[in-house]
Amino acid sequence: MPFEFVVAAYAPSCSVVRRTAQRRARSATLTALALLATVLPGCAGAEASSSGDLVVRGQIATQLPSAGSALATRSQATASAPAALTAITDGFAASDALDSPTTLVANDAAPATTPEAEAAAEGSSTSQGASEAQPAPQLAPPQTPATAPVAAATMRTSGRRLLDSCGNVIVVRGVEQIFGNQLPEGNDWLGLLSQIATTGVNAVRILAGTDTLTVSDVDALLNAVAQHDMVAYIAPYGSEGGAWLARPEVRAMLAKHERYILIDAFGEPTFDDRERFVSEATSSLKNLRNLGYRVPLTVTANQFGRDLPSLLELGPEILAADPLHNTVFGWQAYWSSNGYYQDTYGLSLEQAVSAAAAAPFPIQLGLDHVTDFPSDVTADFGALMSATQASGMSWLWWDWYNPYGNENSLTEDGTAAHLTPTGRTVISAHPASVQKTAQPVCSVR
Repeated sequence: MPFEFVVAAYAPSCSVVRRTAQRRARSATLTALALLATVLPGCAGAEASSSGDLVVRGQIATQLPSAGSALATRSQATASAPAALTAITDGFAASDALDSPTTLVANDAAPATTPEAEAAAEGSSTSQGASEAQPAPQLAPPQTPATAPVAAATMRTSGRRLLDSCGNVIVVRGVEQIFGNQLPEGNDWLGLLSQIATTGVNAVRILAGTDTLTVSDVDALLNAVAQHDMVAYIAPYGSEGGAWLARPEVRAMLAKHERYILIDAFGEPTFDDRERFVSEATSSLKNLRNLGYRVPLTVTANQFGRDLPSLLELGPEILAADPLHNTVFGWQAYWSSNGYYQDTYGLSLEQAVSAAAAAPFPIQLGLDHVTDFPSDVTADFGALMSATQASGMSWLWWDWYNPYGNENSLTEDGTAAHLTPTGRTVISAHPASVQKTAQPVCSVR
């Protein structure tokens, strides 16, 4: 069972349509018609087709509305005033042990079109996989999109894809990091962010300890994100709770960066209750939209984010509560090799990834190595990296650096020069590592 340790009171199956053969057949037909038209032009014609900031181990804040802000039932869900939110993400004690990552095998062939073309034409795609015996899993080579990307003021979703503000598909390859009191040591928050950026990640989740960081500090971090061609997920935590996002100076500051930020509306819930999950998630979405935020918002699955079926079954209802329909869902794929979550939800890891890839809305994965205590309970994160790369799915790694003990840290001291064994795998060594797959975003250009 998951180990939970909340430090801050922040309450801030699937059918896969195989189109490859159809597209190739249609292309061949149109080519033949074109050739025939040159000979018999009259016969052919076709239309184009503070201490409160510190977490030593356990769980740490993203966003979750307090129970007091939630509506009693889904049928009673209505917009309400901003409520206190709490956020959590896993952290554990350091270890050099590393399970050899494997590669997940999926059933479907690679897509014939790029993610950009699919997002523009249909907003959907097939789930892909890769075998250990195969070369590094790669997305399809760039092709001309069916429709040219359209720029916008913020990032936005299109079907199961997330688009940057230039209209291009973003496949997130990023990390999560707490910025708080002595986290990192000496409170060199900009230095730590700079080290993260040197790895080549294109996204970072900023868990900002608002009891320590000022609005100007968060503003400086987001300026650095822009300079490094990344996007940022904003997950404040602290004694203010969700009131931090409601402050006028915070709203004005975040508006300056809206081209390349997402806001975590509902983080890992510390309960396993789907009725409550829907009620609180929809309430959080409405609250933030009522505050004027128009950037993509995130909602993490029931049961500490592990309950993928809660997104598959209830995602449409939650998405409908967002008046902008600009929501990204999060699945913490911390399903260890002991099979607990696989048995609980009746899905193998392969089936779970395929189901998430086939969803009609974006589902982003959270990855880690040590999933729950005891520390020998680990996830096959290498298989997940391969599978998400093959299907064009996004992920964030928990976490970059925790100086107070975390077996999932990618770095020993916060620098990119001293990666842990897990860090070397995730950042550079694995065929689907950050440095082999991450692409910069154009939102800040």
